[in-house]
Amino acid sequence: MSPFSYDAIPFSAKEQIRIFTLSPLVENSTDPTEHDALIKGSLESVNWTDKPEYTALSYTWGNDTPLRTILISGRQFEITVNLHDALSELRQKEKSVRLWIDAICINQKDNSEKNEQVMRMTDIYKAATSVFAWLGCTADDSDTGMQALGSIGDDAIHAGMLELGRDRMLKLWDPDPDGLLASVREPFENLSKVLDLKFPQLAIQCITERSYWERTWIVQEFSVASDLVIACGEKRLNFPQLCAGILFLGMHVTLVSRNSSAADQSDPIRGPLLTQFFQIAGRRAATSRLIGSRRRYQKQTATYHSSLMELLSLFSNSLKATNPRDRIYGILGLAPDKEVLDIKVDYKKEVHEVYTEVAKALLTHNYTDILSWCQFPKGQPGLPSWVPDFSVPLREPYGSYKTRAPPWKPLFNATLDNEVKISTQSSLCKSNNIVMSGFTVDTIKKLGTEEWTQPAANWFWPGVQTFLTEIKQFLEQAQMLPKPLIQDQNFWDEAFWRIPCADQEYHGYARRRAEVTAEDGLCEVIARMYGNNSGYHDEAKKAAFSKYDGAMGYLYGVRPFMSEKGYVGLAPKHALPGDKICVILGAIVPYVLRRVGEEQFELVGEAYVHGIMDGEAMDLGLEEVQFCLL
Repeated sequence: MSPFSYDAIPFSAKEQIRIFTLSPLVENSTDPTEHDALIKGSLESVNWTDKPEYTALSYTWGNDTPLRTILISGRQFEITVNLHDALSELRQKEKSVRLWIDAICINQKDNSEKNEQVMRMTDIYKAATSVFAWLGCTADDSDTGMQALGSIGDDAIHAGMLELGRDRMLKLWDPDPDGLLASVREPFENLSKVLDLKFPQLAIQCITERSYWERTWIVQEFSVASDLVIACGEKRLNFPQLCAGILFLGMHVTLVSRNSSAADQSDPIRGPLLTQFFQIAGRRAATSRLIGSRRRYQKQTATYHSSLMELLSLFSNSLKATNPRDRIYGILGLAPDKEVLDIKVDYKKEVHEVYTEVAKALLTHNYTDILSWCQFPKGQPGLPSWVPDFSVPLREPYGSYKTRAPPWKPLFNATLDNEVKISTQSSLCKSNNIVMSGFTVDTIKKLGTEEWTQPAANWFWPGVQTFLTEIKQFLEQAQMLPKPLIQDQNFWDEAFWRIPCADQEYHGYARRRAEVTAEDGLCEVIARMYGNNSGYHDEAKKAAFSKYDGAMGYLYGVRPFMSEKGYVGLAPKHALPGDKICVILGAIVPYVLRRVGEEQFELVGEAYVHGIMDGEAMDLGLEEVQFCLL
C-alpha cells in the first residue's frame, strides 16, 4: 500500500484549510477478526471564507517514535501514538467526525505552507465548533481524578468561585475587621470544611502534571476556543468545572493552613495527609497558568489585553517546545500587537534570526524590559548579547511584568518618561548590532566574592552572612570617599536593607516596592541566621520575614558591587571591575555594559543600583551617548 501524498489534493495555503473526516468505527459482529481497528479517514481542501464546521484537536505530539499507521483516502499515513489514541477516542460508531488536526491538516514538510497556516492557527481554533483538549489515555487513577475535579468544580461554581474577580480573590483572606467579606467567604469556608482532605489528591495531581499543560502551542489552542472539552480517557470536563475546581483547590490550601493546629500536624494519621496535601499544592502551577491565560484572553478588550511582551513574561520560564522557534510562534497568535510588531512566522529562518527579530521589534516599540532577559550562558549559538535565549527558562528580572497587573506599571523607572532611542541604520551597526541611546553613570570598582544563587529560605547557608557583610562593607567604604554621593545618613541606612532584596517585597502573588517595614524583615533574616528563632512565634516578625524572604528568593546569580563614585548595588555574577553602569533611555532599570571596542559594548545584564532606580540619573547632567550593542 503506497504512502499518502499531499500533492494528490489541490490546496492554497493562503485561502484554504484542510479538513480530516474521521470515518466511523465499523464492527463486524459475525467475524471478530474483521473488526475495523485501523483508523481511516479522508482529507479535503475547503475555502476558509466558507466557514467550514469542524472540531479542532488540542493535544501534545509526544515522542516521534514509535509511530502508528492510519489510512487517508486508502493510503498510509504515520502519526504519533498520542494522536492515534486521541483519534481512537474521537471515533464514533455511527457517523464520521470532521476534524482539524495540525499534524494531518498541515503538510509539516512544507515550510512555506506551514508559515501560512501557522499564522492562521488562532482563527482556526477560535472558529472551531468545539476544541477537544486531549490529556491522554486513562492512567494513574485518572478516572477518579477527573470525576473528583468535576464534582469539586461544580461545588465551587455554586459557591461563587467564577464570580470572584482577581482583585477580590487576592484580598479575600486579608484582615476584615468590619466583616465586609464575611458573606463572600462563608460558602468557600463551608466547602473547605466539607472537602477537608477527603478527596483523591494524588489522582488529581497526576492529571495536572501531564505534559499537555506545559506545551507552548497548547496555550493558544486552549485560550481561544469558544467551546472547550477537556478529555482524559473516557472522562470529560467542561472548562468552568476545571477552572473553578483548580482555583478552589488553590484557595483550599489557604483555608486548610489557617485551620490546622500544631496537634493536627503531629497527629499520626492526619499529619502525613497534611504534609502530602501541602506538597502537592504547588504542583498545579502549569494548569493554573493555562486557566489564567484562557480567562484573560476571553475577557480582553481594547484597553485590557496581554501584549506579546506580557505573554512572554508569563510563559517564558514554563512552556516547552520541540522546535525552539515555537517558543515565539506558539503564543504570537494571542498577542493583539502582533500586527504592529510585524513579526512574521518563518520556519526557514535560523533560531537566532527569529529571536533577534523579536527582540528588535520589542525594543523598537519601547519594550526595553527584554534586555533584562539577556541572561548567560546562552544555549542557542549566534545570539547577540542583547537578545534573550527564549529556548531556555528565563528567571524573572527585577522589574518583571509578573510583578504587576493592569495597567502594567513597572516597579522602577530609571529613565522617567523618556522613550527608547534605537537605531539599526547607524554607521556603528552591523547585521546583528543595535544602537541605543543613554548615559554612562559610573564604572564598577569592586565586586563581592559571594554569588547569590541559593534559595533565600536556606538561612543557614554561610554565603548569606558573606553576602550581607559585603554589602555593608561597600556602603561603609562609599561613605568614606572624599566626595560621598549623598550626605544624608538615612540614604545609607536605607541602602543596607533595600539592596539585599533589590528594594522589593513579596506579597503572595506578586512583588512590590519595599516599604519601611522591610527593614524588620532583614532584621529577622539576620536573627534567624544567627540562630535566634523567637520570630517564628511573633506574627509581625513572621510577616516581615516572609515578604523579605520571598523577595530575596527571586534574586539569582548576582553579586554586590561598589562603583568608583560610590554607588552600591547588585550586578550580574559575571560582571567585572571596569564594566560600565549605564541607563538606557526607555529602560526601567540600569544595565551593566562592557566596552569591547571604541564605541561597542556587550550587554552584561541588569543591575540594581541604589540611588538611580527612580530617574535620579536623569538629573545628573550626563552627556547622552550611543551604545552599539553587539
